[in-house]
Amino acid sequence: MGTSKDILIDRIYELEQQVKHFKKYKKHIYVHDTDTIWVDYGELHLQCEQGKIVFNMETLFNDLPTIIGLCIEEQEKSKQEILEQISKLTKL
Repeated sequence: MGTSKDILIDRIYELEQQVKHFKKYKKHIYVHDTDTIWVDYGELHLQCEQGKIVFNMETLFNDLPTIIGLCIEEQEKSKQEILEQISKLTKL
């Protein structure tokens, strides 16, 4: 059985390994603008400032109705908010 110091050193090492794992596999990429879009071997590649995102084309194609529906829904919310703001300004 190790000393308290050894136990703490081991625990720190374990936590450092977990942090490395999360940084490698759990990174979120926010895409504001895409620099380049291309297709290669059945995959769609989106290059942006933060990195590259790769989609399997078949999976992406199957998800398009959901993605487009969500985009339209959010655009409508945004459009309504802007129209409400304009309406308030025109009443002044």
